[in-house]
Amino acid sequence: MVVLQEVVVAAVSCIVASIILLCVYRLRFHPYAKYPGPILGKLTTLRAAYYAYTGDMHLDMERCHQKYGKFVQYRPNAILVNSPEAYQDIYGNMKNVKKAHSYNVHGTTNLIGIQDKKEYAKLKKIMQQGFSDAANREHEPKVIREIDTFIKMISADENPGNSADGWSSPNNMTLWCNYLTTDVVSKVVFTTSWDLLTSTANHGITDTFKTLVRLVGVLHQWPFMKYHEFAALIFLPHLAWSAPSMKKFALSVMAGRYALKESEPSIKDVFGLFTDARDPETGELSLSPLDVRRNSSNFIVAGSDTTASSIAASFFYLSNNPNAYAKVAQEVRSAFHSVSDIRAGPVLNSCAYLRAAVNETLRMAPVAAQPLWREADRGGCMVDGEIIPAGLNVGAGIFSLHRNPKAFPNPYKYDIERWILQPGKNEEKEKERIREMSRSFAPFSVGPRQCIAKNFAMMELLLTMANVFFQLEFEKVGNLGQGKKGAGWGREREDEFQFKSFFTSYMEGPMVRFKKREIEANRL
Repeated sequence: MVVLQEVVVAAVSCIVASIILLCVYRLRFHPYAKYPGPILGKLTTLRAAYYAYTGDMHLDMERCHQKYGKFVQYRPNAILVNSPEAYQDIYGNMKNVKKAHSYNVHGTTNLIGIQDKKEYAKLKKIMQQGFSDAANREHEPKVIREIDTFIKMISADENPGNSADGWSSPNNMTLWCNYLTTDVVSKVVFTTSWDLLTSTANHGITDTFKTLVRLVGVLHQWPFMKYHEFAALIFLPHLAWSAPSMKKFALSVMAGRYALKESEPSIKDVFGLFTDARDPETGELSLSPLDVRRNSSNFIVAGSDTTASSIAASFFYLSNNPNAYAKVAQEVRSAFHSVSDIRAGPVLNSCAYLRAAVNETLRMAPVAAQPLWREADRGGCMVDGEIIPAGLNVGAGIFSLHRNPKAFPNPYKYDIERWILQPGKNEEKEKERIREMSRSFAPFSVGPRQCIAKNFAMMELLLTMANVFFQLEFEKVGNLGQGKKGAGWGREREDEFQFKSFFTSYMEGPMVRFKKREIEANRL
């Protein structure tokens, strides 16, 4: 018995001593120990995992930068750097970094998760064909049809007797924008229809998306990420259900698409591009069934969730800022003569205030506010003048980058005029001001790993808001989504749309009501 006690004491002593030595190493001798940061963050990744779980990571990173400066040791093996130079050094072209091991949670053959640069380039070449300029022109009619349905649904009044002035009942725009973008993905990527806009049958899938991005956000910071499936089941059972649910949904979507191919062999969509792609050297299919399923899940979530958040945020900020609303409305209604004229092209691109409103929304409410960790490759790399040793992680938070006061004066204010050349001022200086501001603006990231569908996403955003402004009036009802006093650090600004920074951003609201405009017959 005494021997057993001695063994237990010795074992506990060894464990305690190991923990103490590890703490001393991380606080004093680790390559990142010289950078300031929260003590708990220097010791364990659990701190980052906690903020990922609560959805407050973007606020915590911003608070850390305000307290500690440009360089912050946020986790034992990871630093954050907040500057436009650092952002380009980390994510720009030809940089000696690769995606961090945390991306393995997506699967090593998923476009988001793949680390090997050559393999990524091969897969990207296949995928980006689906969102080239030519492909987007083919997608546009499908997008327009879903936008038409969206406008019909949000402007309809479920209780017409309650609104004699023509206003609809209030709509939760986060929900309706998710229904819109998910239906767009179903049409553009899979040539199927999930009918979220017109039926409640599949509305539950949006809860799966929300839970999944929260789970993935935590796993990206989780110390046992390499065992992510086991760790999720043990520690996050209330979130873990979303992964098999998403897998089941993706498999059902794929089965439906394969069945459609049998009846319509000539069908063309994004899904067909990567299922039919073949290796130019071997002639064999480039993607295995598992690869197809993982990338299908990627398209379903990333293609709907992110754009929906941006559209919902646009409704919040424009309904909350009457001057911006009036300028965008006047511009859109003057630029187009009929609904059928609202198409991607020179006229839409010339709507400077519409584009400025969208840019400012993307600045204020980024759709991926967690740091996109990168690992320094062999030989290390240089980030804003600092050497990052090989094997260590470095990243930047887009929320903090977009609130850089040097690039964006009064950064917490929604101001579309900052994107407009100001009359009466030196034109060259104004252009330089906007160029400098754009260096700190990266809503789709930058470099080789930036969003491959960014042009499609912008097309969808601009077409949606242009159609809404041309056909409808809208106004915010209530306070859902806005900050409020006592809500905590960073959440007290009432004119700021609040969100949770999971792997992608999650929002609630705003509640908005709509009224159809009286449009002249020759402008329909």
